[in-house]
Amino acid sequence: MKKRPVVRVITFLTAALVVAGVFAVGNTRRAIALERYARSATERAFDDLVTSVSELSNDLEKSQYLADPALESALCTQIFGRAMTAQMAMSALPYASQELEQTASFVARVGDYANTLARTVGSSGGYSEEELANLQSLAQTASVMKLNLQDMQARVTEGALTLEEGYGMAAAGAGGEDQPPLAGEALQSIEQEFPELPSLIYDGPFSETMSEQKALYLQGKDRVNKEGARKAAAAFMGTDPADLEVIGQREGDVPCWICSGRIHGGEYTIAVTRQGGEIWSVICDRPVGERSYSIRQGLDMAEDYMRTWGFDDMEESYHSLSDGVLLVNFEYREDGVRCYPDLVKVGVALDNGNLMSYDAQGYINAHTERELPEVAVSEEDARAALSPSLTVTDHAMAVIPSAGGEERLCHEFLCESEAGDRYLMYVNAVTGQEEKILILLEDDGGTLTI
Repeated sequence: MKKRPVVRVITFLTAALVVAGVFAVGNTRRAIALERYARSATERAFDDLVTSVSELSNDLEKSQYLADPALESALCTQIFGRAMTAQMAMSALPYASQELEQTASFVARVGDYANTLARTVGSSGGYSEEELANLQSLAQTASVMKLNLQDMQARVTEGALTLEEGYGMAAAGAGGEDQPPLAGEALQSIEQEFPELPSLIYDGPFSETMSEQKALYLQGKDRVNKEGARKAAAAFMGTDPADLEVIGQREGDVPCWICSGRIHGGEYTIAVTRQGGEIWSVICDRPVGERSYSIRQGLDMAEDYMRTWGFDDMEESYHSLSDGVLLVNFEYREDGVRCYPDLVKVGVALDNGNLMSYDAQGYINAHTERELPEVAVSEEDARAALSPSLTVTDHAMAVIPSAGGEERLCHEFLCESEAGDRYLMYVNAVTGQEEKILILLEDDGGTLTI
């Protein structure tokens, strides 16, 4: 080989090595910068958690000694804000959910309970004895949690704990091979020794009454075996039991047998309650083709399904169309009162009219013989509680679920704003207080409420 080509090859190889080295250095710097950013974000989130829990603990301590309902309500709102901040901080920490399970559960319960008290304490004239006892118990737990987190923060500051394992190259460059114990391990120790959470009975999703609720429609009914479930599913679908097989069970609040089979051209999965043999849900797995039926025809078919299944006291409330499937909500009517907790959802394919989905969870959980309270607030007085910016276009009586699973008899007003937006307003027919507001979103495909 001549001298000049050799020189060229060496020059090219040298240049390539230099370029590769530059890229490697650049990538290393970027990696270190990203790791430092992640470390900074973790430290900031942990500091935010310690601060918010400390402030939460202090506010809970203060809440025990206020006597003015207005101040009690304001402080409860502040406690709710502290809990939300703590939850956001926890979501930013790089730990598995089980490492913060007890802490997260406690913070969520405190926030929800304080939010409930903020709405009620002003009108009730102050805390009841039970509410005050709950606040004292929550304050004690929060104080223990505050001290544990502050101790962790001090150990992190002293270098006795590290918030995140490794930090990659950044840690290695700083002698990361011999790191102190992880904060996640310390959190697990705190979780294992977490104080017993107080029982809270109130109108909210973390109330003890929520965990004690049973499926009312199934009470007193006999249990069914696999064969009984298969027969119940076949009768519901209008097919032979031989078309279905029981493929398993589902546990949970309402245990079910799970049946499966190919029916009417689709693969169906049917959940049948082990107590009572009621159909809990149906799902069909098949693509929906081009529409052959109108929305009106789809509504009629959904109503025909309901009548076939024996739901004679159910009325269609709202519907929506998505991907060729019309989803129709039916609520139970009792003496003209709309009982929204007793909800059944039916999905109809508009290509061939076949059933695509069925969901009776609301109905099975809530349906029972009710004793509706006497209406103490007239329609006229309930209207007076509404905003003067709204115009009432329709009125009905309705039972709605509260956040804690309790039921409220309400005046339901369909209202319209000056801008043409439509709302559902609910005024308690016993107390006269506004209970809920829903926005109606309407288009050619139907109506949604949010």
